Formats: sequence, C-alpha cells, structure tokens
Amino acid sequence: MARLRLFANLREIAGTATADVPGSTVADVLTAATERFGRDFATALETAQVWVDGNRVGRDADVGAGSEVAVIPPVSGGAMVVRSPMILEIGMVALMAAALFGANEISLQWFAVVVVLVGAVWVYDLAASVDRRGLDVAFVPALLGVLGGTLGTYRFGALGMAVAVVGAVLLALTWSVASHQLRPIDSIVAGATIAGIAAFGVSSFVLLRLRSRDETLVFLFVASVAVLLSWLSDRSEMPILDPLVAMLVGAVAAGAVAGAIWAPDLLAAIAGAFAAAFALVAGRNLGTLLRAGGFFATGSAPGSLSYLDGVVLAAGAYWAILTVLT
Repeated sequence: MARLRLFANLREIAGTATADVPGSTVADVLTAATERFGRDFATALETAQVWVDGNRVGRDADVGAGSEVAVIPPVSGGAMVVRSPMILEIGMVALMAAALFGANEISLQWFAVVVVLVGAVWVYDLAASVDRRGLDVAFVPALLGVLGGTLGTYRFGALGMAVAVVGAVLLALTWSVASHQLRPIDSIVAGATIAGIAAFGVSSFVLLRLRSRDETLVFLFVASVAVLLSWLSDRSEMPILDPLVAMLVGAVAAGAVAGAIWAPDLLAAIAGAFAAAFALVAGRNLGTLLRAGGFFATGSAPGSLSYLDGVVLAAGAYWAILTVLT
C-alpha cells in the first residue's frame, strides 16, 4: 500500500488529504484512487503533477510499499489550469528582475519603490498558494512588513530592518484575533514565517542598495543566473545537474564573474555569492514547504513566483556577509 497525499481541488473532491491506496506503479495507484473517488477526480488528475517520496516522476514510475505519492494539480481553485510554464514561471520573474535592475541604475528611491511592489506581489502569490492547499493564512501582516521594512530601512538602516521584522512577526502572531479561521497553530506559524521573511528580505534589498549600487548589481546578477540555471535544469529531459545543485553552482560562478566586473572587493563578492547560494536553496525549500505542504527536490512549487522564495532570503545572506567582511 502507498500513502496518497492530495492537494487543492483533488483533496476537495476526495474529501480527504491522504489515503492508503494499492499499486506497484504511479499509474496503478492513480487508477485505484480514481475507482475510489469517481469521475470528477479522474478529470482533475489529467493535469496534475506527481511526486514519489519527494521526486517528480511519470505515471510509469515504480511505487514501493509505504511510499508517499503526492499529487498536486496546477490549478487555482480548481478553475484555471496553468498552461504556459515559460510565461508564468520565468516570464513574471524576468519582468520583476528587469524592473529591479533598471531601478537600481536610476536611484535608491526608485529602487525602494520597485522593491515594495515586487515584495507585495510575491507575498500575495505565496499566501495565495498556501491558501489553495487549504491552510488559511493572513497576508496583511506580511504586506505591512514589506512596506514597513522598506521605509524603516531607508530611514534608519539596519535598526529599521530589525524593528520591521520583529513588528511584522508580532503582528502576524496576533492577527488571529481578527478571524477564527486563522487561529489554528499551522495558520499562525505560516503567517508569522511569511511576515518575518518578507520584512527581512525587502529590508536586505534596501540595505544592499544603501551600501552600493554596484554591490546590488552583483547580487541581482547572482540571483538571476542561479534561478535561470535551476529552471533550465528542472525543465531539461536529461539534466547535467540537479536543479538545486545547478542553483548552487550558478550562484557561485555568477558571483565570481560579476564580482570581477563590478564589485569593489572580489573576495567579499565571492563569499557573499557562497552565502547567497545556500540561502537560495534554503528559501526554495522553505517556499516549497509553505506552498505545497511538503518538500520536493524537483518540480515547480504552486504559484507563479515560487522562484523568488529563495531570492528573498538570499538578499539577507549576501548583505550579512558583505557587512561582516567589509
């Protein structure tokens, strides 16, 4: 027997989030589940992605006894199917990256404005993904954390960042008073985590720009290359590197190249790239846990901006290393 874990509208149709289903392959498990849950369930399965024990697989993959088969439909509320991964996954991220690159060249003020906009859209996308898997979460504290982190850091530097992060987390922890749906511990923890990371991430972007336009340019280049290589590896039929390894290698290599061209201190830039690389992976994993409710080594997490999950954390890691070394 395999443990079948269902998400989004599949869970709603089945009336349960988990079920023990017989089968030696993914196809066998899904067939047995279809026989149990009906025709609507079969229709929703047509566009779903499948993971077995954390790895995305095809329908012919073997399933061992006790394996966990996670099925996640690429849908929003069971209505809109994601049909263009290129546009939705990379297109929006590329657009936001271009806006950050451009604002960085113009001025600190414009950079702060773009950071607020990008941070707010990312928070909404993350909170919506969490909500679609059936976990109610308050995103208003995170939005206020984005705004407060940007303004506080712009005015008071690192002290403003600290106040914004603490304030966002405390606000998220007390937000459950507004709605009984937000009082389960899972909702409170998820809301506080999103709020804290959002305030920390956007504040780190502003702190980087306060330090130097060139250092900010290096970080944006590092993050862009790492995300692009990870995405290409994940989409390749025969990838040379695992997506997470590609992200690590891409970030470090990009840091060396960008540091040699733009950074005032090459060694500090490379060290910052190392820190950013591990933070990118950590953020990606945390984002997957929040968005999908489980850890998957490959495949796209729900949402259009999941690749920004790691970038938000990486900005803080990069800034911290530069602050310590220079």
